[in-house]
Amino acid sequence: MIAHRIWSRLTQTEMGDIIGVSFQQYQKMEKCVNRIYAEDLQRICEEKKWDITMMYADSDAMLDEWMQRDYPNNRAIPREYEQVKEMWKKSEISADKYYKRRTEKLYNVMTNREE
Repeated sequence: MIAHRIWSRLTQTEMGDIIGVSFQQYQKMEKCVNRIYAEDLQRICEEKKWDITMMYADSDAMLDEWMQRDYPNNRAIPREYEQVKEMWKKSEISADKYYKRRTEKLYNVMTNREE
């Protein structure tokens, strides 16, 4: 969701409005403090006409595909690319922290496996 939101230049408030939550609640979903319901994820994808399977795709490959699509001959990396990468780093750390609090296990969100 982070990548889609940033790449599409949407705010957390706009994303929260789609599913009827405040930007603070949506922000907690991005930080993995709160989980997002499947129905809410589906609603966002339908509203924004995003392919829901992209939510489960290899994040780096997806970002590279977007770069080639939107900036085919650009040698400079767009700001959105750097923002997405930075947000992913932060959300991975946050997800690990909150998952461990709930389960007493480490969870790698990038490989989708417990460690």
